Amino acid sequence: MTLVLSQDVVTTWLERFCADVVAAESHLNQLDAAVGDGEHGSNLRQGAVAVRALLRDRKFGDIQEQLMAVAMAIVNTVGGASGALYGTFFLRLSDVGAGRNTLDLAGLTEGLGSALAGIRELGGSAPGDKTLVDAIHPAVAVLESPSTGSAGLVAALDRAATAAEQGRDATAAMVARMGRGSYLGDRSRGHIDAGATSMAMLLRCLHASAEEVTS
Repeated sequence: MTLVLSQDVVTTWLERFCADVVAAESHLNQLDAAVGDGEHGSNLRQGAVAVRALLRDRKFGDIQEQLMAVAMAIVNTVGGASGALYGTFFLRLSDVGAGRNTLDLAGLTEGLGSALAGIRELGGSAPGDKTLVDAIHPAVAVLESPSTGSAGLVAALDRAATAAEQGRDATAAMVARMGRGSYLGDRSRGHIDAGATSMAMLLRCLHASAEEVTS
């Protein structure tokens, strides 16, 4: 039987990410302070608190409604560029959940690919610019690889999360080309990007939540 993610698993994923964001607030701020305003963790924490309340207080008819509500909660509470970028992520991902209470690997791959495209359109960023794109782009590339499709959902998400973490780590050697960090030039080199770090966290939480279904 092909493994799918139910709405309950999607909720678990979101709650896990919110908990990790709260725990990593100071770390994310420290990373961001090296090349930005030092508020990435604090901004995301506000969104995490709002999303937690949303998931606790509301029921959703399908995954699209669930993820659209998450997107709007983030847009309305997260400051800076992060609110728009993460709001776009969940809004674009929600499209594949229309009328569905489960998502399979094909649906997740399509949705994450659309989320990546939306982020790039909104921010104008490309791989190598030292942004969260450097985490999600390799993850989507792994999921879209023909060899990954036969691996099964949990293994595929593990590979994607690992690719995101490798992309996150690779940002340390990059020169920032977007945002405040771009003004630093070569001085932005040597620091891991905060946005890539939080995106890698999000994708690892997705894998961990899917893995729980089979454990």
